[in-house]
Amino acid sequence: MIELPSSFIDSLNLSTEAKEALVIALNLDPVYSIRQNPFKQHNLFKDEEQVPWSKEGRYLKERPSFVADPLFHAGVYYSQEASSMFLEQILKAIDLKAKTVLDLCASPGGKSTHISALLPKSAFLVANEIVRSRAWILKENLDKWGSSNCAVTNNDPEDFKEYLGFFDVVLADAPCSGEGMFRKDQNARKEWNMRGVDICCTRQQKIITDIIPTIKDGGVLIYSTCTFNDKENKENLAWIEENYNVEDFDFVSDVYCAENSIEIVEVGGLKGYQFFPGKTKGEGFFISAIKVFGGRHKLKMPKRIRNVRLDKWDGENPLDNGCRKYVIKDMVHSFPEEFEDIVKCMLWELKPLKIGCELGQDIKGKLKYSHELALSHELDLNKIETIEVSKEEAIKFLQKKDLSEVPDIKSWGLITYKNQGLGWVKKVGNRLNNNYPKEYRIRKEF
Repeated sequence: MIELPSSFIDSLNLSTEAKEALVIALNLDPVYSIRQNPFKQHNLFKDEEQVPWSKEGRYLKERPSFVADPLFHAGVYYSQEASSMFLEQILKAIDLKAKTVLDLCASPGGKSTHISALLPKSAFLVANEIVRSRAWILKENLDKWGSSNCAVTNNDPEDFKEYLGFFDVVLADAPCSGEGMFRKDQNARKEWNMRGVDICCTRQQKIITDIIPTIKDGGVLIYSTCTFNDKENKENLAWIEENYNVEDFDFVSDVYCAENSIEIVEVGGLKGYQFFPGKTKGEGFFISAIKVFGGRHKLKMPKRIRNVRLDKWDGENPLDNGCRKYVIKDMVHSFPEEFEDIVKCMLWELKPLKIGCELGQDIKGKLKYSHELALSHELDLNKIETIEVSKEEAIKFLQKKDLSEVPDIKSWGLITYKNQGLGWVKKVGNRLNNNYPKEYRIRKEF
């Protein structure tokens, strides 16, 4: 194990006793946890300890082999760090009906899938990631989660700054020095230095500067990091309060802080919530919720975007979600009609990788099914043929191998494991084509 940098220990604004306790905790094994998908109910973790601040969060006694579990690939659960699930307490205090939410620095998708799990159908999530390769990982994880009221974009935070009053809630889980991951990531210890902290702090303030104008008047900015130092946490809260018209969003009772030793950090009129390994059952994390004033009351659509057309599609509807279907570049997508303007903005000026649930390619009014559709929890199983398989056959399918038997289906069939969709096969003559995406396939042999 790589030793903790002495300069990191010296930088902590803690008592000697608290420093010693944190150093001991950071050299212990990490805590493993998952969060269940409420739309894909299963009893897989019914006997595991619940994360106190998350209804679907569960602690695991040991880290399983996620790659070897077909239910993981089906999106039945997500491997997420327990402390970061505290986001749920903020979101539960916000009326999210008909709201638009931005997860700005979203990859790999833990918080995006968490937001998606808590959103009503009348709300919409835009999950963004600036790094292209990581944005595709984000898309994969939101595809697995299976909701149609979301989108994935691949943009710099600066690209959003002219979208005045666009979002009701913005989560900025800002890139940080990663001190909170010292138990899980030895490289984070190796690469840590104070210059990196300063660089992160500057980047975080630039991100906040870019994104504040997009928040509607009275909307909520959620700022979080997985680090401990004051520069990236307390000092950034002070900087926000000094530069913007804000106030604290009081979202949680003190019961979690009292019972689980989550520290409340007060900075002027704002509050932050700091998680320390050893004091809380989880890794290092900091989060604050801030009401922002002075922005537009609602989005004003630019004239150039009003002219963007979205063609509606009236072909077959394999989803049971009440949403409209639209043709975008020969692909059929389903998302709530009330968010047409949001989608038009994304198509015009952003770089979307995912829009709602992609049903498939429009071929003369018929659908060539997309992988996203197979993973949708809104898929109407009465309208398609399903093929329930064993775990062994499910792994073979996920490895993009041929199944042992060719099932008796007419054309398209959904491979399911324990009634959870994994992907499509198509029968052509006496042959069965495995349509699982090549880029997602399991490469490991068991």
